[in-house]
Amino acid sequence: MSRPAKADWADDEEFDDPSALPAQQITTNKDGTKTVISYRFNDEGKKVKVTRRIKTTVVREHVNPQVAERKTWDKFGLEKGHAAGPSFDTTSVGENIVFRPSVNWKAQAAEAEKNGGEKGSIKDQLKDKKVKCRICSGEHFTARCPFKDTMAPVDEGGAAAGEGGAGGEEDAAGGLGAGGGSYVPPHLRKGAAGGGERMAGKYEKDDLATLRVTNVSELAEEQELRDLFERFGRVTRVFLARDRETQRAKGFAFISFADRSDAARACDKMDGFGYRHLILRVEFAKRAT
Repeated sequence: MSRPAKADWADDEEFDDPSALPAQQITTNKDGTKTVISYRFNDEGKKVKVTRRIKTTVVREHVNPQVAERKTWDKFGLEKGHAAGPSFDTTSVGENIVFRPSVNWKAQAAEAEKNGGEKGSIKDQLKDKKVKCRICSGEHFTARCPFKDTMAPVDEGGAAAGEGGAGGEEDAAGGLGAGGGSYVPPHLRKGAAGGGERMAGKYEKDDLATLRVTNVSELAEEQELRDLFERFGRVTRVFLARDRETQRAKGFAFISFADRSDAARACDKMDGFGYRHLILRVEFAKRAT
């Protein structure tokens, strides 16, 4: 007959493990926050007590009921049987942008509303402002002016009203602006007494500021030529002759400057200049007869 095993009284004794950490404690406060007390070991191996206070905020999001209903539908097609939610293999999810207004946005809004009666909004201040072209004084941007290649800007040497050399009445009728600054077509200028001006306008009269560039590479581009010659002054026009079928340069181009002195300096410096393995020949363009 075997004797019953005697229980060891040492098994009932509980020893505190110095390396064990106390359990985490969570306490609910009266203001609805929670205090979480936890323990950990720092870099020096010492036991450290960490106390955190957590506030839970419930954010309610209002969505369209139809959108919420579609989210509950079962997937179909190639996605049939997959888990709910977007699959990153077939769905591209954009970045979630959270709008956070400034701290005192209410005060700023109230101040803006208060000053609205005095100064008005920016839209109200600019409602009477209109875009004005510097070339023809039309209501469009200067870069989009249909006459930018045939007319000079208004701020360059006046409005070209006195170019005809006629009397005061002819100047008033023949200028770009007929008193109110409106554009007058060429055939109506000078009181329609003469044959009128040709559409080339100022730039036809100022052929002396146009350079003829020959021996140009067939791979040349207009922008490259403009960059080369704009170092000497403002270039008003660049014309590069191209073949209609191949769209390659024919070997010559015309560069028009706003000032003849700039054109003379460019002719002196660029004549004999190497460009795309060719030597440029630059001279003043001869006036067409």
